[in-house]
Amino acid sequence: MSWRCTTRSQSLADVTVVIPTRGTSPFLTEAVASASADEPAEVLVVRDGRADIGGIAAAGVRVLALERVGRSAARNAGVDAARTPFVAFLDDDDVIVHGSLRRRRDALARVPTAPLTFGRVGVIDASGRTIARWNELLDRRFDRLGAAGIGAATVLAAQAPIYTSATLVRREPFRSVGGYDPTLDAYEDLDLYLRLARIGPLLPLGGERVVEYRLHGSNTPSDRLYEGLLAVAAKHLPEARGPLRRHLLERQVDALWGLRRMREVRRAAFRAVGDEPLLLAHPRFVRRVAGSLLPSRLVEGPR
Repeated sequence: MSWRCTTRSQSLADVTVVIPTRGTSPFLTEAVASASADEPAEVLVVRDGRADIGGIAAAGVRVLALERVGRSAARNAGVDAARTPFVAFLDDDDVIVHGSLRRRRDALARVPTAPLTFGRVGVIDASGRTIARWNELLDRRFDRLGAAGIGAATVLAAQAPIYTSATLVRREPFRSVGGYDPTLDAYEDLDLYLRLARIGPLLPLGGERVVEYRLHGSNTPSDRLYEGLLAVAAKHLPEARGPLRRHLLERQVDALWGLRRMREVRRAAFRAVGDEPLLLAHPRFVRRVAGSLLPSRLVEGPR
């Protein structure tokens, strides 16, 4: 894998890598090894529940054992336990590309107002093979972002490919906005990015990929993702104004479309246009509304 390297770099004394796990991932050992290879100050494995994770203990790896709390609370506990100003997150089925922690840390250190930086991901399957169609899609989205920091509206408008394992945050700003919301079962990462973007720009990191994101049979199912997106939209809409509000309304309709709740698509779209008429200039929104008027048997294809 790409993290393997025989050259030892100077350790990153100001970075902690937090890896939450329920102990069921067959890729946990590989994830921990990839994080350790970049020599952060500490790799902190947060055990979410009573699962056996024996065998991952190594120099520089600490285990924080919790009762079953869920991945958001586990990540928050890892940040609370970290002793460094920068924290990187890694899911227990992903792999850090060697050298990328330093690149992320250096980029964030250069922009003091930015609370988070994120890089490109390479999508692989359970066997570690590249999934080209996913990488091409995510590269196109990433390239549209440019090099400057982005705000909340751009996160939504550009469908910014910000993957948890490809991020690095400043610990104190992360804690100041409350970290991940444990009440959200999916899209808790998007919720965090929208809140962090209120206090500073989110910084895209150009160049090579920083992490390998693994698609396999245990990823979060689509319906749960759409339900999570609905919850995030409902949480942020009351205070959102202007472009951010329009994009939240559009994503709300997207989620209902993905769940095939066509009557609700039409009702939500009608209310949204009454609230924000400029949504009629959003081609994706108009396509969703038009599609919701078709007989259900004609509304096919991937969500």
